[in-house]
Amino acid sequence: MMDVIVVGAGPAGSAAAAILARSGCRVAVLDRARFPRAKPCGDYLNPGCDAVLDRLGVREALARQARPVRGMRIVPARGDAVALPFPRDVGWAIPRRLLDHVLLAHAAASGAHVVEEARVVGLEQEARAVRVRVERPGPRHEQHAARLLIGADGLRSTIAGMTGAGGPPRRGRYTVGAYLEGLRPEPGDPRGEYGELHLGVDRYCGVAYLAGGLANVTIALPRGGLRAWRGALEARYWDALRAFPGLAGRLAHARRASEFRASGPLAYWRRRAACGRVLLAGDAAAYIDPLTGQGIYLALRGAELAASYAHRALAGGAAVPAPRAPLPALREYERARRREFGPVFLLSRVLQRLAFSPALQHRATQRIAAQPDLGVRLIGALGNLERAGTVLCPGFVARVLGIG
Repeated sequence: MMDVIVVGAGPAGSAAAAILARSGCRVAVLDRARFPRAKPCGDYLNPGCDAVLDRLGVREALARQARPVRGMRIVPARGDAVALPFPRDVGWAIPRRLLDHVLLAHAAASGAHVVEEARVVGLEQEARAVRVRVERPGPRHEQHAARLLIGADGLRSTIAGMTGAGGPPRRGRYTVGAYLEGLRPEPGDPRGEYGELHLGVDRYCGVAYLAGGLANVTIALPRGGLRAWRGALEARYWDALRAFPGLAGRLAHARRASEFRASGPLAYWRRRAACGRVLLAGDAAAYIDPLTGQGIYLALRGAELAASYAHRALAGGAAVPAPRAPLPALREYERARRREFGPVFLLSRVLQRLAFSPALQHRATQRIAAQPDLGVRLIGALGNLERAGTVLCPGFVARVLGIG
């Protein structure tokens, strides 16, 4: 019997597996895919990830394949763009295909047993163990047992559904993205060292410049907007890009170099993160709108929390007190997640309201351009270099909006 089964080999699952395996735990990682595999994503890791990657021991391996990001350029629907350099450290731009492969390889090198093309089709919890039934190519079926299970299998988590933690969101924005060749960076950033966020009335577009001359260009828009694209995806995508003032004049030599990738609905979504001997991590536990670019940080930092409290639960050796009741250490895991990530979610929600008001966009970017210290504090919080609570105060918001 394993100590921990991790279902899902994305950033949260692979990071948690590596941490636990390095501490001496017997860990198995199960994923329905074969790696490396493509995954819809903005391909951006904010600078808060840097310290987590260093603690994981993968920073150097990732940096060899990634491109550093030194700040963000915010382009409102009207008015001038504002550049926000990170106060310290750097972010990274790397395709998810490579990121996930690096992290999973690190988990395997740390001692985790990796099983690919393994789809979980059943889960049973007992007082002192959890068992999963897995379907593999052939088809053939396997059973795996462990003292704990970490569900890190994404927004549409099978594990969350099997434990009654909740299904996926029914509302939210949808993303459509592709890799482009020939997209010229902003004139003020000729080397493409800044990420870009272009704001519209009901949508936004993120741009991440990658190694090899590619750029990840992803648009997030409402469900109704996406419906209007049916049957004309290529034309509507380019029309939407040209509608952003900061992109319109830079597309002459750009061409699509990949298939389109779509995802959604993407909304603020939180599930019960512990049930019996099962705990959820990454997008399976909670999802944040990708506007602020904090998703990978939340996955990696959440993996650290999951591994820490899983280790405590293993050390405790207690039986599950009642059906669906979490072990005491896993109940504390839920509290720790709320303490750490609650302010991050609140800040992202506040900024989303600001982002979709052209008048407030214009006012805020003007104030930040005139008072750079505001931008430093804001990007520090959004980059997870500072606590979100440092800017979640009436005085700071009033200064940003020019009402104080």
